[in-house]
Amino acid sequence: MVLALHVWGPAFGLPSIEPECIATIAYCQRVIPRGQWTLVAEHDATVGVTESLPILFDDDVATASGFEDIVAYLRNYPVIANDLDASLSSRQRTDRTAFITFLQSTATPLIDLSLYVSAENYNTTTSSAYTAILPWYANYTVPPKRRELARTRTAHMGLSSLDVDTTAEDGFAPGRGTASSEYEAAKRAAGIPTESKATTSLNIGRSKGLTGLLGGQMYAARFKLDALSADLLDPLSDLLGRHDYLLHGEEASSLDCLAFGYLSLLIYPPVPQAWLRETIKMKYPRIGAYVNKLHGDLFRYDEVKPAEVWTISSSSAKTPRTTLLPWVAKSETFASKALASAKEIAGSIPGVSKFWRGSTAVAVSKRSKSELPSPLLVNSLVGITSAFTVGLAALAIHHRRSPREGELIFWALRPSGGLGEAGSILGVFADQLRDGALYSQF
Repeated sequence: MVLALHVWGPAFGLPSIEPECIATIAYCQRVIPRGQWTLVAEHDATVGVTESLPILFDDDVATASGFEDIVAYLRNYPVIANDLDASLSSRQRTDRTAFITFLQSTATPLIDLSLYVSAENYNTTTSSAYTAILPWYANYTVPPKRRELARTRTAHMGLSSLDVDTTAEDGFAPGRGTASSEYEAAKRAAGIPTESKATTSLNIGRSKGLTGLLGGQMYAARFKLDALSADLLDPLSDLLGRHDYLLHGEEASSLDCLAFGYLSLLIYPPVPQAWLRETIKMKYPRIGAYVNKLHGDLFRYDEVKPAEVWTISSSSAKTPRTTLLPWVAKSETFASKALASAKEIAGSIPGVSKFWRGSTAVAVSKRSKSELPSPLLVNSLVGITSAFTVGLAALAIHHRRSPREGELIFWALRPSGGLGEAGSILGVFADQLRDGALYSQF
């Protein structure tokens, strides 16, 4: 009975480009004997029920997804006797639960900002990392979707235009973002001399030239990023203290696996805007040493090469014995590959993707019968009420603007005597006779 763990593919020398995938691989590497589990580089999260990676398969059945669920499943798995949290006290278990939630909520935005929101980091590092682990058709859809998701998660932070530590000329020069400027940036990254010349007319701090005066927004963003980094690293540094592991045990716990998953993506990616790595190196050296130690404990400092994993995943080649992790190819036929590529390409077309989403929603709605009134009935009542209100308001406005012409005449009967209605009628008749007599005199 072999367990199969599906994860996002490797990047930056790490076994995955996603933090919880790294953490889950580290945990499985420590508790599952080699030969009893396999590792599959995946990019289609719809293979599982929750549509998110990592996903653990047991006999080709998706049994758990996400770091916490997979750890809980393996803890109760009969074949696996090792449990990294077995020696924890009740207080340590409480701290473990609290800091897992803390890591997920605090470190995720930092990874989003560093790898996806930052335009320079995304264009030079993250995008190329996805190119190495995705099939050709998925490169047009998966990275932009992942970046848009990161932008959505960090939109409330006010750092959507993040681009720190660049010179003012790079940040504010005319034509920045055009094809020619991107070409010049690519040449600089490759070490090829460019035609651009730096301005040295006025040196203001770290920025050069008069445009350095316009760099206040970048420095303000850097201050905010430093505050966000402190929100994560200060509590972790206090918890770690002078110990080797967060919960002060003799070996790494599941919390250390998760911490390595998140912190490694803040340190190891070779991004040009490495403000997180610089912050950890300058202000939190103990955290840096801790992550480096975990890299050795969990993966023996093994640098995962995406090209090797891609060769194994795409050609059904056996995992070399020199490879630390048990990578295998995803079991799929040519027809399933063709269908997946067609679905990925067609899903990026607005009309087709909307049609697919609409058909899915209809299928779901047919399975559950609503107890609410029919939408047609509700819309009809709203329409009738609105029309009646508008008509009544129009009538009132028309009456106010168009009063009756001429004098208003009010008819009133004289007070009756003792004869009641008969007396009133006789009184009116007498008035008519008197008026007639007066008219005959003229």
